[in-house]
Amino acid sequence: MSFEFTPQEQTRVQLAHLGGVQLDPIGHADLAVIAVLSSVYFVNFAAVAFLVWNRNYPPLKSKYPFLMAAIMISMFIYFLGDLVLKAHVHVRGRVLSNCMLFCVWMRVIFGAYMVSVLTTIRSYALFCIFLCNRAFRGKYACCAAAIATVLAIVFVVVTYTMPGAQTVRYVPLIEMCSMSYAYRAVVQGLLWLVWIINAAINFKLRNITSSFNESREMFVACAAVFTLLAFNTVILYTHPLYPTNMALRITETLCSHVIANFLWWFIMFRSMYNCAIRRDAYLAEWKDKLVRDGLQKQYQIARTDPFSVTVVSVASSNVAKLVSLPRGMVTDHDGFDARTSFSRHSMVSDRTPHMKHAEDGLWRPESARQHTNPAFLFSPHSPHPVEQSSSTSTVNDSTAPLTRYDFPFPPKSA
Repeated sequence: MSFEFTPQEQTRVQLAHLGGVQLDPIGHADLAVIAVLSSVYFVNFAAVAFLVWNRNYPPLKSKYPFLMAAIMISMFIYFLGDLVLKAHVHVRGRVLSNCMLFCVWMRVIFGAYMVSVLTTIRSYALFCIFLCNRAFRGKYACCAAAIATVLAIVFVVVTYTMPGAQTVRYVPLIEMCSMSYAYRAVVQGLLWLVWIINAAINFKLRNITSSFNESREMFVACAAVFTLLAFNTVILYTHPLYPTNMALRITETLCSHVIANFLWWFIMFRSMYNCAIRRDAYLAEWKDKLVRDGLQKQYQIARTDPFSVTVVSVASSNVAKLVSLPRGMVTDHDGFDARTSFSRHSMVSDRTPHMKHAEDGLWRPESARQHTNPAFLFSPHSPHPVEQSSSTSTVNDSTAPLTRYDFPFPPKSA
């Protein structure tokens, strides 16, 4: 495939001119776009390989690595479809002139639509976790996948029931694929619908207390994509033959893929960079921030104490295990704690009547938690003295009677 102004390319330009079309030949500017974007996607696939390899690293796992990998693959398929639809390459031969394959299946269904719907599913996953307090699996994941599949099937049915001249067709005179006005409306309408749904979900997520800016990430994604959709829609109807204009086709292609790649890296860069450069340090910071923001449950991280409260454990028939819980992690009988709620609008009425026990102190006796959550341990205000307790004891200033158990007592605070 040549990017020089060959006699064959000159003939194509002249034939287009006779048909009333001003056609810019395929040249080195198109080759530069292909080279630059191909290099970008080569780097992207290396990043996807790194992401999948480190998929169990908690900060990356919270970003849905397989979903983000699928989005990147769809972006690349979208790029391949763009090369044909926008005539960055010579659309000749049996394969490249198959406009239905490249423009409908690759550019729209497995390209633009798939990127849009997977991004929307990611927003829905955050909605399930942060607002519905449900893991994104089972019926929730199946429901999202089913809706996305039904929309794609409807689009395919509409495509193949419309007359051929009203969808995508190959124009031999200028060696290009062309979409009808009606079919452009169908394609743009589908994309606008998906991103409006995405925006509605993200509007619901606007008040979540997010440790790592999930709501901000998706807000930026929606704003950028709506700008791109508006630009594309205007170009499609004001310059229906924009692929014949070199400046327009290059601008449209670069805008589409620069924005798409920016959104992907805007979501993934921080976690991937820290995973590669400062893996252990960032993981510790990440977990500590989750604890401070009360989002351990949402990110499926075990509750830990960022302030290093000593944990004393004894295996004895006379003394039960001791667990030290920071006061900020005391929960009620149902495991609910308003301070670890994920919504800024958590209602006080959601707290159970048993929450009054959380005000009594950090420790509770074994007898007081026969029917309670194990998070309640011995209280320093309990009427039972340490010496008479046969089940659970506390680590406080009265440690002398417990020295026979050989506890690893922490140093007394000043």
